[in-house]
Amino acid sequence: MNIAEKLKEAINRICNKTHLNKKLLPVLALFAAGIIILAADGLVSGISDKTEKPSEINAQVSVNDYVSDLEERITSIISSIDGAGATRVMITLESGNEDVYLHNYDYGEDVDSSGAGNREMRDEYVIVNAENGEKGIVVRVEEPEIRGVAVVCEGGGNSYVRAEIISTVTALLNISSARVSVAKMG
Repeated sequence: MNIAEKLKEAINRICNKTHLNKKLLPVLALFAAGIIILAADGLVSGISDKTEKPSEINAQVSVNDYVSDLEERITSIISSIDGAGATRVMITLESGNEDVYLHNYDYGEDVDSSGAGNREMRDEYVIVNAENGEKGIVVRVEEPEIRGVAVVCEGGGNSYVRAEIISTVTALLNISSARVSVAKMG
C-alpha cells in the first residue's frame, strides 16, 4: 500500500466517523493547519516580547526617577510618624540598575589522552540575534543598592521619633541602621 492509498483510507475513516463530506475534509484540514501556524507564531512572538520587557523597563525608568520616587514615598511614610512633622529625605545609591542575563551552564566532561575524565563547568551567556545585532537575554533587572539615607525632620531631635524613623527606613529599604542618618530640621 503506497502513501496515496493510505491517505485515501485515512480520509475515508475520518469522514465515516465524523459524517463529513469527503470534499470538505481537505478544506477543514487546511483551515486547522492555518490556525495552528497562527497560534505557533503568536506563541513565539509572545515569548520574544516577554524577553524584551525587562530591558525596555530599564530604558524607560532612569536611576534619577527611581531615586526621586523612592524619596517621595519614604518622605510620605516618615511624615506620617507621630512627632516627625515636616520631612525631607535624600537617598544615595552605590550604582545604577544592573541587568542579569540568561546563562547556559555546561557541566561537560573532558577526557584527556590517558582516558582520565575531568569535569569542568563552562558558563556562557545566551546570545540571540536581535533587530540591531546580537544581544543577551535579560532575565531580571536588579534595583540599585542603596548607599545611605539622610532624613531631616522637625521631630528629628526627639530620640523616640529618631528611633521610629530609623526602624521604618531600615525595614522599608532592607539596609542597616548605620546607613540611616536622622537630623532635626533647623
